[in-house]
Amino acid sequence: MPFGRTSGVILEVEPPSPIRYLIGAAIMMIGVVFPVGYMMFRNKRLPSYSFPAPTVVAPPFGYVKQMSKALI
Repeated sequence: MPFGRTSGVILEVEPPSPIRYLIGAAIMMIGVVFPVGYMMFRNKRLPSYSFPAPTVVAPPFGYVKQMSKALI
């Protein structure tokens, strides 16, 4: 049946009650806000003593090559 005019019947729809809004907000919090917040902040709560000591990283190969040319 097309969505155009149909036999002149008008349906009246009541606005949803406040409890329905609260139920929708709770479903949104459980399904979207909590999982996204957990994914964003799960790695930021580690204590500082759990990080390993900094290690010395060798410079890139091209940098060593340029330095050796400069010294010659």
